[in-house]
Amino acid sequence: MKMRTKSIFMLLALLVVFMSGCIDQKKEIILDEPGNISNYEYEVFLDEWDNEIPANTTTYYILGDNTEVQVVQLVINSSKLEIFPPDSLGGGSNEDPIKNLVLLAEHANETVASSKTFMRLSNSSNVSDINYTLTQEITRNMKVINLEFEEPVTGFIAYTLDTPGTQSFAFMKPDSEFIRVVLPKGFATGNRVFGIARPEPYDTSFDEEGRQTLLWISSRMGAREEAIQVKYYAESAPMYFFAAIIALLFGVATVLSRYSRSKKELESVRDIFELEKEYEEKARRKKK
Repeated sequence: MKMRTKSIFMLLALLVVFMSGCIDQKKEIILDEPGNISNYEYEVFLDEWDNEIPANTTTYYILGDNTEVQVVQLVINSSKLEIFPPDSLGGGSNEDPIKNLVLLAEHANETVASSKTFMRLSNSSNVSDINYTLTQEITRNMKVINLEFEEPVTGFIAYTLDTPGTQSFAFMKPDSEFIRVVLPKGFATGNRVFGIARPEPYDTSFDEEGRQTLLWISSRMGAREEAIQVKYYAESAPMYFFAAIIALLFGVATVLSRYSRSKKELESVRDIFELEKEYEEKARRKKK
């Protein structure tokens, strides 16, 4: 009887542990300072494949120090956004998972999702007075930030996330038709030796500032392609690398050349010694 009671108790304890791991850990995020509009770029990205009308777009601007990424989302009739920080898969405990939140949006039922509307919003000097709630939850060891509005909105939503500080940017695929990554100026990707983007982007281009821009189209990605990773490098890295290889090859050639020259000199000296030895033996024989 005691054994049976003990087994039931252990099963209940395991069930409690299992359930506690499955329950979402949710907490509210309170931002003390309002966002700075001038920190972001509000580009009206148009769907060239559908009469050039605005479409839900998420653009990641990786900063030059590789420690932060600025995210600007063009949203249409959205009431909730799921934001996955770069460390989402680790479920880390960052105290400030999101900062510098800027809302340039209007209620969807009060505006038209046209390029003119987004151009007007992009030139706004004041943030929009829209009520929202910001929460963070960790479920199945994955961190998710939920931005929810009382009513669906249309416009720009911008915010800043921390990154690991390496030249490798990985993130969960957002709920947007178009996904863009803008690399810092002076950096590039696409060289299989130094770093590439996975999955392969649909398009690669350069903006007016000379920054390489990668584009993915969500509807054309595979069902299993839930994450995107971009490994990038300094544009000068391949040139310096190949210059180093050439210098190394030149150094090897120089060493081999000197070795060959020294070997010939040693052979010449040996021949001289052998001739002298042969001459001394002949002279010794004559004396006998």
